[in-house]
Amino acid sequence: MLESCYCGRTGEIEVREPIVADEGRRALRCPDEDCGHLEYLEWLPEEARQAVFERAERKQPAVA
Repeated sequence: MLESCYCGRTGEIEVREPIVADEGRRALRCPDEDCGHLEYLEWLPEEARQAVFERAERKQPAVA
């Protein structure tokens, strides 16, 4: 799924870093170090939102 961030970055939404934000809500953080915008995906139905978070988590590099 392609998306555009407020900073002007365009790319796959799953490339964003999945995090647990304030209040324990899941979000995807913009990978641009100067931006860091959080996308909660609240505009998606719950099932689709969970699928995007799962794809983003699979795409993250393994931590050694």
